[in-house]
Amino acid sequence: MYNLIKTQKLNKMKKPLLLLFLLITTLTWAQENMPVYMHYVTVKSSDADKLISLEKNYFSKMHKQNIDSGKKIGWDMWRMENQSDAGHTTFVYTHLQHSLDEMELSGGGSDLFSEAELKMANEQWASMIVSSKLLVTSFKGGFAPIKEEPVNVVQLGFMNVDPLSYYEYEQMELKNFLPAHKKNPLVRGWALHSIDTPHAEDEDDYLVANFFETLNDMHKNSGSVSQLSKQEKANYKAILNLRKMTKVEVLTLVMAER
Repeated sequence: MYNLIKTQKLNKMKKPLLLLFLLITTLTWAQENMPVYMHYVTVKSSDADKLISLEKNYFSKMHKQNIDSGKKIGWDMWRMENQSDAGHTTFVYTHLQHSLDEMELSGGGSDLFSEAELKMANEQWASMIVSSKLLVTSFKGGFAPIKEEPVNVVQLGFMNVDPLSYYEYEQMELKNFLPAHKKNPLVRGWALHSIDTPHAEDEDDYLVANFFETLNDMHKNSGSVSQLSKQEKANYKAILNLRKMTKVEVLTLVMAER
């Protein structure tokens, strides 16, 4: 009888523990496979402030409403700082979604603004766009600021990887380099993303995001040199054989909604 009662008690205890484990596993999986849509928009530099004003007064409020209703995890607006054309400014909108099924990046707002206001805002926004493109990515791992408002600077490194080495590349980034980034006091966040937009083999397959509090911290991190151990040298040589960095983008935060 004692053993029977003990078994029943253990079974009762196991059920909530199992549910908790499944919940944690589900949340971890969802976070590690979170789609992030990156919408690049270029305008004339003379229109940059007008675009920011439209986003602040109209569209950011609509994104916030979608976040509060559970349709979206987060939304950011970034300005590209290292583009060569001074006559144009590129902004990058990042849409943090729950799943790939949620392709609608904006929408709603009918209870926030009148039909005439929404029409005016959309027409003004569209009239300023010189060019745009969309990248669909998946968050593979890291310690990026997902649920919290992001820090002020992100440095994006775009990687071309041999399709036969995707798995090895991901494992090396997440197991060998992620721990080092966590120990770096200048790095406030780090994330690996796969680029899921269909593309040719000679185009970028991954991007690595390094988050910093300031541009000065980013420059300090880029300029710092230290003695590498034999293992660190081996890791760097191994990853250089797996990927080629094709370009770097430096973005500063304009606004964000969570």
